[in-house]
Amino acid sequence: MRDAAGVRPADGGGRRRRALLAVVLATVLSLAQQTSGRAGAAGDAAAARGARLFATLPCASCHDVGRPWPGGDVCPNLGNIAAEAGRILRLPEYRGRAKDAAGYLRESIVDPNAYIVPGASYRQADGQSVMPKTFGQTLTRSQLEDLVGFLLTRR
Repeated sequence: MRDAAGVRPADGGGRRRRALLAVVLATVLSLAQQTSGRAGAAGDAAAARGARLFATLPCASCHDVGRPWPGGDVCPNLGNIAAEAGRILRLPEYRGRAKDAAGYLRESIVDPNAYIVPGASYRQADGQSVMPKTFGQTLTRSQLEDLVGFLLTRR
C-alpha cells in the first residue's frame, strides 16, 4: 500500500494483517479451549455418575477399585484397570472384539465371558465368568458409558 504521495508506509499494511491474524488465532484458541473444557467437564461428570453407579450396583461388592489388578478374592481388583485393559487387548489369549480400553471395559461389563481374567476364583465350575451376565440387558446405554467413564479413571 502507498500513501497519497506514492510512498509506501514502513509497515502499515503488515501491522494490520498481523493484528487481524492475532485476533483470528486468539478466537480459534479460545474456542478450542472452551470445547476441550466442555468435553473434559462432560467426561468428569460421566465418571462421577459412573462412580456412584458402581457403588450402588453389585460391582463394589466384588471388585475393589482401590487396589491394583488382578488380585481380588472373588473378582479382579480394578484399581488400575484402565492401564491393564490396553495390556489385556494385546494378549494372545484375548479373543474379544474390543479395539481400545473403553471397548474392552464395555465388553467386560456386557459380555463377561469374552475374556476371563486368569484365576480359579474368577470362574464358575462350568468355566463361565462369575460376573453376572445380565448387565447388558439391565443397564441403559448412558449408564454403561458412565461406568466405562469411571473405570477409565482407574489408572
